[in-house]
Amino acid sequence: MSNDHQLPTIASAALAQVSGGATTTTTSSDQILTTLTSILQQIQALATQPRSSGFSEQEMLMLVMMMQRNQQGPTPWPWSQPPILRYE
Repeated sequence: MSNDHQLPTIASAALAQVSGGATTTTTSSDQILTTLTSILQQIQALATQPRSSGFSEQEMLMLVMMMQRNQQGPTPWPWSQPPILRYE
């Protein structure tokens, strides 16, 4: 192939062995127009939605609770009572 912009040709024998694929299209222009209209409406709906700050109320509450816990410092013992140690 001398020119890099040309597509390679397919041998007739190899082309005869190809199976499957679509021979005709059944999509009418009305179906295409309906699909494109639906896509456009969905894009417009996304564009009109109010932008959020990125955090939901539940995520914000969890973040505040984690920050408060970190400010208190680490707990030496996670249970309510210290362990009972017996040395015999």
